[in-house]
Amino acid sequence: MKKNNKLIKLYLMVITLPKGKKEIIADMLEKYDVTAYLSTLARGSVERTVSKDVMFCIIKEDMIKDAMLEIEDKIARFYNQASMVYAIPLNSVIGVSTYMALSNGGKK
Repeated sequence: MKKNNKLIKLYLMVITLPKGKKEIIADMLEKYDVTAYLSTLARGSVERTVSKDVMFCIIKEDMIKDAMLEIEDKIARFYNQASMVYAIPLNSVIGVSTYMALSNGGKK
């Protein structure tokens, strides 16, 4: 019997959150098979200087929809604080060895 060895596409999911809220999202990401994430503090200005936590996560295509829906539910609880989440496909940006490292060896 032949195994289906189709590789699942990887995406870079970017999440901006109010400062201090990243722990809420970080704990949740584990169940969506996020293999790597980086969190950093970002600053910008509109009328006043704004500080945000920004998270960069590697996630498989088949997990994006469910993860984004749960993140959206969590973000809705941050009243009057701008947040967003979006995903960028990584196809043709990374090589095979990098893909294998970021996707736990391509296992589902």
